[in-house]
Amino acid sequence: MAMEYTLQKLEQDWSKAHFEQLIGGLRNMVGADRRVLSQPIVKQWLGLRWRNLFLQAARHDRRALRVAKGWKVLNGKRLSPLQILAQRFLKDAQPADWDLALPVASNLETLHGATLIFCPGFINGLLPVHAFEEAFAPVAEALGCRFLCADAHPFRGCEANVPDLLAAVSQGRGFMPSAGCGANIEMVDGPPPGPVILMGYSKGSPDILALLARHPELKNQVRAVYTWAGAVGGSFTANNIAKLVESLPVDALPQRLHGILSLLMPGVLAAGPMRRLDEYAVKEAIKSLTTFEREAFVSAHGGALDDLDIPFFCITGSTSLLEVPTFQMADYMSLAKADPDNDMQVTQAQAKLNVPMASHLATLHGHHWDIAYPPFPRRMRMTTPNLDHPFPRAAALTANLQLVAELGLI
Repeated sequence: MAMEYTLQKLEQDWSKAHFEQLIGGLRNMVGADRRVLSQPIVKQWLGLRWRNLFLQAARHDRRALRVAKGWKVLNGKRLSPLQILAQRFLKDAQPADWDLALPVASNLETLHGATLIFCPGFINGLLPVHAFEEAFAPVAEALGCRFLCADAHPFRGCEANVPDLLAAVSQGRGFMPSAGCGANIEMVDGPPPGPVILMGYSKGSPDILALLARHPELKNQVRAVYTWAGAVGGSFTANNIAKLVESLPVDALPQRLHGILSLLMPGVLAAGPMRRLDEYAVKEAIKSLTTFEREAFVSAHGGALDDLDIPFFCITGSTSLLEVPTFQMADYMSLAKADPDNDMQVTQAQAKLNVPMASHLATLHGHHWDIAYPPFPRRMRMTTPNLDHPFPRAAALTANLQLVAELGLI
């Protein structure tokens, strides 16, 4: 009978660079009890491993490598591709992120038959691009898994979107990656997925938490949750907008809705008809993203969410004033009063779930849209900088799935 792998053995293997033994031993521990992922030393490893898997995958992204090479040169030194990528696309990257000779991802065959269900964020389908739309299909083909984009309504509260997410998890209802995640496209309905990984971007993260709080019976089907620049703790920007729309008739006169929403997002909303117009609840949607609402939710449900023993993996973003679109500078500066390391829409604290089963894996160097959306149309990029969005999103999706497989969660 094989000896039980322990946290002490994990620490020894790590210090001696016995990474394959560490990876296999941790997988055995996770199989015996997923609560091992709440241990601080394991969380440290998870962050290091995710960042390395991300860099390994980004190395094959020619555009990302070209952008990274042109971004910074250190004393004329010849840098490795992993170091170049780390210093461009990770915030405060350390030598361990690129120097350690970590092996390639293992146990990937378990991804066959698994489904990553993506929950998009606020105003999804109303922007001229859709989050991760160019990355889903090639990653699914490369790893042999399935992607599904939940038909979450772009302008409703988190609780109101729970049925949309439940339909995706239980019925397989949503948008396939080849179609994107936006308006005016045909939706698929099935087959029902087996084991799923949930990934929520921006408001999609608290939508997912609302789903799990209302449907704890999903805990065996949901093998992991990624919050991606998630507004888990709300946003100070939402607090300000909530005051702005408080006295406006935004939930009346649907034909005027697009014009009213354009006031909130000037110059970037896509033209054309909007889906599910009768379900828009603008005030409710914005209220659900305020810090007061989200902090109250985590206070009320955080313990129950942790008790589900589902691993929560948090990825945050960080940018600077000169790296955001011109019309987002005011939002960045407002958030910077609380945290200069914000992504122009949420702070670091607001993007993290503070429960034992949650691990913060990385802070990405990019603004809130850069780390999720492909480049905006050329006409928009000509009027404001920083809408070209060079962040290697396919590499990030790849790392998400590889880590879950390597841990034996699927």
